[in-house]
Amino acid sequence: MDLYVTEIKAICPHTGEMKTYGGPDVPGISFEDAQFFCDTKGLGYCKVVGKLVAEVPCKEGKFGLYEPDFNNMQDYEKKSLN
Repeated sequence: MDLYVTEIKAICPHTGEMKTYGGPDVPGISFEDAQFFCDTKGLGYCKVVGKLVAEVPCKEGKFGLYEPDFNNMQDYEKKSLN
C-alpha cells in the first residue's frame, strides 16, 4: 500500500488569510482510495494531492544552512515494488 500526501485549506489565526497547509500522509492503493480513507476516517477536510515517493532529511551544512542528506533518504517507491 502506498502513502499519499494531503493538503488542508484553513484560515490563518494570525493574519485571517486563507492559506494552504500540509496535511497528514494517508494510506491507499490509489488517489481515490486515499481520499476515501480521509472521508471515512474523520479527515474529510483533507484533500489528497499527490503520492509520497520519498522523504529526504536535511543535515546542517556550510554557514548554518541545511542540505539534503540523500544517504538517509526514505524511498517509498522501492518499498511499494516489493
